[in-house]
Amino acid sequence: MLTIRYEGDDETETFLLATREEGAHGEMEVYSPVSPLGKALNGAKDGETVEYELPNGKLQKVTLISAVPYGG
Repeated sequence: MLTIRYEGDDETETFLLATREEGAHGEMEVYSPVSPLGKALNGAKDGETVEYELPNGKLQKVTLISAVPYGG
């Protein structure tokens, strides 16, 4: 379970980084590990800021607030 903050936004977002099959049974939002956001966060440490390319070609920065195992 990842909690992130997008650059320029004060609110955080929490989601599961998993395949749709793995996350299909819960209420939590699920993002694919092979999505641009998933790839950017792969290997990131708490507090680290990464960036990824949006569909419009612009770059988006996002800070990983925390990563904890999901208990389902």
